[in-house]
Amino acid sequence: MKTEQPSSTDDMATTDGESRTTVLSPGIVESRNQTNRTQISDEIRAFLAGTNSGGGIIALFKSEFRTFFTIWMFITRVPSPSWVDLHPGYLMMGMSYFPVAGCVLGLIYAIVFDFVNISLELPAAIAASCLVSVGLYMTGCFHEDGLADSADGLGGGWSKSQVLKIMTDSRVGTFGCAALTMFLLIKVQLLGVLGASHWQLFECSGAAPAIVVSQTVARLSAPYLIRTREYIAEVGPKSPFYIFMVEAKYLVSWRRLAIATSFSLALACVMYGPIVSTVLIVVVLFVAHLMGNKGDYLLGGVMGDFLGSTICVCEIAALVLISARNGIVATYLSIRDEFESEGFQMANVYKNSSIRATFHFVLLSLALKGWLTFVGPPDMYDREDNKEDNDAKSSDNKAKDN
Repeated sequence: MKTEQPSSTDDMATTDGESRTTVLSPGIVESRNQTNRTQISDEIRAFLAGTNSGGGIIALFKSEFRTFFTIWMFITRVPSPSWVDLHPGYLMMGMSYFPVAGCVLGLIYAIVFDFVNISLELPAAIAASCLVSVGLYMTGCFHEDGLADSADGLGGGWSKSQVLKIMTDSRVGTFGCAALTMFLLIKVQLLGVLGASHWQLFECSGAAPAIVVSQTVARLSAPYLIRTREYIAEVGPKSPFYIFMVEAKYLVSWRRLAIATSFSLALACVMYGPIVSTVLIVVVLFVAHLMGNKGDYLLGGVMGDFLGSTICVCEIAALVLISARNGIVATYLSIRDEFESEGFQMANVYKNSSIRATFHFVLLSLALKGWLTFVGPPDMYDREDNKEDNDAKSSDNKAKDN
């Protein structure tokens, strides 16, 4: 997407008492999303009322075609047909096509990886870096931007209002830089470890099949969270557009979520077989559920940036599971064999290095969870109430002084 350069130094000056850090002139972003606002709102109500369901099978296919390309336009820089626009109703309906769009992107990345790794005979780590670079360009760092904003907000905000304010700030802070760096580093390392691609029905291996599956199943988290959580109206330059999505979120029906889940499961099954694919879907939905709980606690629901960060987290979780599936199975078999042996002794179990490392990790996780629960800071809502009380007292004191 092209950005407009400021015509003079005035564009970089202060506006309404606030320092501006963007090269876009005031109102540019808002103006892109304010066209035909009355018509859009009426169409959303028509969607919700089911009045757009007529027209037969041809109209249905045309509607679904437009729905997919609305999502494609939303998450990539690749052009869509000229008659497709970012209508928030079609956008919310299209959340069920998030895994499909992820699959298409994953196939493109896989072709890039195999070309660099096989045709150019460069190491897998280099091919993974090229793959990630192509992905960042094609999507315009769409989900990565959400990851950085969410990390800044969740890491630097003390109350709900502070978290939301930081997340909608266009600047990237320390938490965002750290999260983005670690995400890209871990992703490249995991793909490099997976190595050369091997395509075989139900028994794929290597980086290219893994990126196809991870790009697909990770995006299942978006329709799941929108269906099961409240969608928060965002503030900032994009709020005139996203405010419509709060109403249109109900278009993400259980049926559409089931379709998205079925597609993700089927694709993973073709690549890795039914057992691994089922575990992948369960793990991704579990991680998304945990992230949803975090969003409920900190934000009161989910929003665009938070959905993007969840997709990034789920992608890493999927790649870790694919990369470590042999080690996970080996650890499970070791634990099972030790407990089923006739001369079972806990000391012998602890001598197993794989079981010992797993035990230490579980113990550390439980200890940290207990410490944070009983010794951690006040509840988020208590902090918000205290902030509001302090703000009210400050306002009263200023009024008295005047």
